Amino acid sequence: MASHTLSRKVITQTLRLYAEHGGNIAAACRTAGIARTTFCDRLAFAKRHMDPIQETQLDTTAYYRKITDAPSRSVFVFTCAQNATKPHPVFKTLLQYCKYRHATLVVIPLRYHNPTSFWSRGAQNDDWWDATIVPYLLDKRFDLNKHLTVLADIKTQPTAVSPLAGLETMSGSRSVVVGHPRMEMLTVPTPQSKLPKMLYSTGCVTRKNYISAKAGKKAEFHHSYGAVVVERCGDLFFPRQLNATSDGCFYDLDYYYTPQGRRRSPRAAALVMGDSHVEFIDPSVVSATFGPQGIVKVLRPKVLVWHDTHDFYARNHHHNGRVFTTYAKYRSDMDNVERLLDSTFAFIDQHAPRDTTNVFVASNHTEALARWVAETDPKADPKNILFWAHTFLAMLSDTRMTNGGTVTLDPFEYWARHKLRCYENSIFLVRDQSYRICNIEVGFHGDQGLNGAKGNVRGFTKIGTKSVIGHHHSPAIQAGVYCVGTSSRLHLEYNHGPSSWAHTHCIIYPNGKRTLVTIVNGKWHT
Repeated sequence: MASHTLSRKVITQTLRLYAEHGGNIAAACRTAGIARTTFCDRLAFAKRHMDPIQETQLDTTAYYRKITDAPSRSVFVFTCAQNATKPHPVFKTLLQYCKYRHATLVVIPLRYHNPTSFWSRGAQNDDWWDATIVPYLLDKRFDLNKHLTVLADIKTQPTAVSPLAGLETMSGSRSVVVGHPRMEMLTVPTPQSKLPKMLYSTGCVTRKNYISAKAGKKAEFHHSYGAVVVERCGDLFFPRQLNATSDGCFYDLDYYYTPQGRRRSPRAAALVMGDSHVEFIDPSVVSATFGPQGIVKVLRPKVLVWHDTHDFYARNHHHNGRVFTTYAKYRSDMDNVERLLDSTFAFIDQHAPRDTTNVFVASNHTEALARWVAETDPKADPKNILFWAHTFLAMLSDTRMTNGGTVTLDPFEYWARHKLRCYENSIFLVRDQSYRICNIEVGFHGDQGLNGAKGNVRGFTKIGTKSVIGHHHSPAIQAGVYCVGTSSRLHLEYNHGPSSWAHTHCIIYPNGKRTLVTIVNGKWHT
């Protein structure tokens, strides 16, 4: 086929399909209804015979030197801009933000050509950026510190479905910031002596400008206005999302920024905390979350969302038959079910503000209490036999048949009713019970996925509802799904090998926008 002459119509159709499917030849072949070899021959012919354009070379050397000479304690704001596209009002808001915070704005340039002129000289007419953006453009890779690299030299396709895919190893052990209109985040496992490697895509400051085809419409739907702010403090860095609404305004912690300036923000709508596991909660996370300068004190969230609040270590079913673990728990009184449960409730009462609603998401660790009551032989557990009997009787008394099958009492909620002082300010969700905050679903724990499958972040992206989940201990952002990390110590007895666990919470602002906040060495910002 490649040796024959192809018509301009066939060449244009081939290039268009190739671009629309983001370079996925198999998908382009299915749409065209032709064999893969035929499509590849046509694509090769088009690339040989179309006149390739020469991209404009940006001279960002001076700005690169200014950025790399910034002091070790600095604030950087990273975003991206598409060529041949006017800026969105969020660009002016980011300039205001940088003025107030003495921050450096970095705009990573992206190129997106009309696919019908992808290899033609006509596309050169689109190789420009708005004059107000040009002074902030940077297309050179640089290290922010020894733990973070900015891949400004990588020009991702704005229509790429997974902008972070394939970048896991490009920066070695360093975390990564890459420019892309999607605002996503991924954690990569690292040896447990190190912090997990985190990959961030930035969001965008230019308006939506895509072709009216499937790939373009998908990119338009997921196009996010905003940026990633990184607070650098020596070898530490603290990243979070600046997630703007359609008018270009956004919240960052306790301030609300607009194109005209900033003002103090009202209370945050909610704080979804990383899985608590109170028996093994990290003291540095407690301090950063609930301390005098902690997240809760600063943002005053109206709702605290708790995942895996109680670890239920005392009678964890995974310990059955493990004689040394059982002996160690016996020696330390860590096998006393009621005592550990009391400690969890005391922790909640000590740290949850009185004017805050506590929402406890049904989670696999708290549900382990019900499993223990149902499966244990009380005669073999004299230490817990009275507590077991009381709980068993309460569950038995409240078990009933409904139209959908058997329903029984949640023992965690039952004991909270008797022991938790802030019970009146608390909501205990049951499985599959929806709870929305600013139209964001927070009722999923994340362990149970679609149609009974094992839960994962990608699976929750398919339900079409913005959500915040827990369970995985590895923070992530993907297509409207935010996943928090853990509040426990990062090295527990059951997580072996390289780990992507991180101390990460999710803030839900009053306008429904979200950001992930990661706690490092007991600090959550500079």
